[in-house]
Amino acid sequence: MTPLSEVPLRAWLPYFLGVSLAWGSSFLFIEVALRGFAPAQVALGRLVFGAVVLIGLVLAMRRLPRLTWRAVVSIGVVGVVLSGIPLILIPLAQQHLTSILASLLNATTPLWTALFVALLIPTERVSRAQLIGLVLGAVGIAVLLGAWRVDDLPLLGAALMLGATACYGIGSTLSRVLLSRVQQSPVVLSATQISLSILVVAPFALAAPAPDAGAIALDSVSLWALLALGVTGTSFAYVWFWKIVKAAGATTAASVTYAVPVVATVLGVVVLGETLHWYEPVGAAIVLTGVWLAQRRPKPRPEAAPELKGSPA
Repeated sequence: MTPLSEVPLRAWLPYFLGVSLAWGSSFLFIEVALRGFAPAQVALGRLVFGAVVLIGLVLAMRRLPRLTWRAVVSIGVVGVVLSGIPLILIPLAQQHLTSILASLLNATTPLWTALFVALLIPTERVSRAQLIGLVLGAVGIAVLLGAWRVDDLPLLGAALMLGATACYGIGSTLSRVLLSRVQQSPVVLSATQISLSILVVAPFALAAPAPDAGAIALDSVSLWALLALGVTGTSFAYVWFWKIVKAAGATTAASVTYAVPVVATVLGVVVLGETLHWYEPVGAAIVLTGVWLAQRRPKPRPEAAPELKGSPA
């Protein structure tokens, strides 16, 4: 693998910025979409728009996927917890949280991933640094929520948001277990996953109250926010993310975690007029420090060292 120092910025930085903006603005778009649609309808809308774009990309590749039923079931299972349940929980949470706080809590996803990898993949050895990172992340969440402000503690919203990030953690872990043998491009996997997730979300969206009058009109701000949410955060961002992985490695791609809350916070303050409390960035800094520790991999044992000779430090 080419060392990161030798990879030109133009090979991955545009995609990094694109993913950061797409996922960071998702919380703004959700907030606006909720003005006209129910949470489950927001989830369904972004999935439908995202699926249309991803399927279009698959067709443009002129390589139709050949998936076995076992692969489809595996992708579907991952989709339930990675792009089904959490996409309903996040809009539900944002009915009780600011978009800023939702985005900061979303940054806990790598903590959940590290936890579930340790629990569900026995061959993964958990280091002391990772354990410290998990504990530090929990402390950061308490600070982030202002746990000492008992009367104003947004317990329901926080529980829904952390439930969503826990689903992301489970989904990421299951994808390593169930999809390791599915030999398809990230575009095909994403298109299949998002399309199958529609089947999970659709019943909840259909059971919700009808959208507000005018919500589906061409001049509806909520509709355009939903369109932007699907086209950017639920389609192109996935493709761009994997381009970062391919060009600069998984570590660089994972650092998007640190950029997304910054984008969401700026948009929340400037566009939505939300208030940023002093303890939120402090808690976020603690959480992100925990994330950094939790993402560190244990050093290889001495007997494994010969396999790594010649690799970048």
